[in-house]
Amino acid sequence: MSSTSAAPPMPLESVRHLRLFESRDEKSLLAHQLEVLLDKFYVHLPLKETMLGVKPVQQARLLQENLERYPDDASFLAALLRLATGLRDLHTLIHLPEPWSRFTAVLSFQLQEYFDASGVAHYLVKELAPGVDLGGDFIRGVEVTHWNGESMAHEVHRLAETTVGANLPARRRLALEALTRRVLKYSPPPDEDFVVLTYLGKKGPTHLELPWLVHEPSLAPDRVRCGDSLFPESLSFRSVETPSGRFGYLRIINFLADDVEGFVREVERIVRMLPETGLLIDVRGNQGGSIPASERLLQLFTPSRIEPEPFSFRCTDFTRELSESSEGWSPWRPSLRRGVLTGELFSQGFPLTPVEQANSVGRIYKGPVILLCDALSYSAAELFIAGFKDHHIGKILGVDPLTGAGGSSLYWHQQLVRDGFHEPGSPLKALPCGVAMHVALLRSTRVGPKRGTPLEGWGVECDFSYRYTRDDVLHGDVDLLNRAGQLLAVGGWDAPRCGLQRR
Repeated sequence: MSSTSAAPPMPLESVRHLRLFESRDEKSLLAHQLEVLLDKFYVHLPLKETMLGVKPVQQARLLQENLERYPDDASFLAALLRLATGLRDLHTLIHLPEPWSRFTAVLSFQLQEYFDASGVAHYLVKELAPGVDLGGDFIRGVEVTHWNGESMAHEVHRLAETTVGANLPARRRLALEALTRRVLKYSPPPDEDFVVLTYLGKKGPTHLELPWLVHEPSLAPDRVRCGDSLFPESLSFRSVETPSGRFGYLRIINFLADDVEGFVREVERIVRMLPETGLLIDVRGNQGGSIPASERLLQLFTPSRIEPEPFSFRCTDFTRELSESSEGWSPWRPSLRRGVLTGELFSQGFPLTPVEQANSVGRIYKGPVILLCDALSYSAAELFIAGFKDHHIGKILGVDPLTGAGGSSLYWHQQLVRDGFHEPGSPLKALPCGVAMHVALLRSTRVGPKRGTPLEGWGVECDFSYRYTRDDVLHGDVDLLNRAGQLLAVGGWDAPRCGLQRR
């Protein structure tokens, strides 16, 4: 955890009822603008209505009609955020302004789940916040068994139902994070002001009461910095020794690269330095960034020609009008014009990564490659994973059975207003009070054997599944890396079972 804080932490209860709105009209406008985004631009609206059984446009209308049910700011914000998070789509969210944009509610420790040999889940304290002493024997490695009197397994299941994860593994993985950390910029605060933990102390089950605290800025996990990477907040690398041999390890923390060309060249430089006996690419927890940065890396690991994933709009009068506003959207115009007339749900798909750039470098790494991911691997990272699988580059070892199922390109509300929807009579209006919104504007679909299958809601299926062990939690993923070494030692696919499950 980061120890950086601009101000001392505050009890959560002290910020619950901060004022944001000056009038009822401001609340009504926010709900109306969310309705417009969903009704006119949201590419996943048909999918969400079918898969989740929700009617988000109608929900936004009802929120406008029933504002009297939410007399204070806190209750209205909770309803608004619930509506957005109920879409289970990290690309479609509401961002609150200051002071909420600076607030993260935290407990003073982190938990990680592992499974014993019989498949039973356990929850260990992975680390305490720097400088924090909670007294007694509540230390790193202790096992928490109950949360406010509920078993940990039940609490994780309950919390998962409230997260934005697009599939079950993503909801569960997000719930594990939300146990001790909630970003209040776009998610509701915890219901309780404090939690009562039961953990296995030296003398048996012991109870500990901890308050939720609010930090400014976010108490976020430190970015990993390793090796001599020119993009230290996005890339780290090293060699790893396993019982199966010595292999290269490339950690892609995110694809947040303004300099896409430089990012690709840096990965090229790194992989040239790593052992050619095998390479483990780790994108666990990578929630995306630049789509071209992710898709252009695929060529470095295969002789095959890369086909970037196509993206499509939902066909509406408004997406057609948007396509007319910029030459960047010109490939989509003809099918959007036809679609509005013929009733097609989606436009023709076109890649966001130019095909020539996706194949401009070619294969650099000649050894076998294994990709390591989880259900927090999302967005641009998920496009990388899908391309890795669809082009048969190597096998995927997942600590969850599926990736995060977020296949979209988002667009900000203020961009839409700027790009031609600011004229008198437009349903899009500037948002009040510094609130921001973004929406999934284009959806991605697979290439290769699963051509046409959307990423959203489904994700990418891993070839081998793995569950964290106690030693992984306490000793830097040691067993996980050893399992990956087993896969690499046999060329990346025909590994002995040894805890690995072939899908």
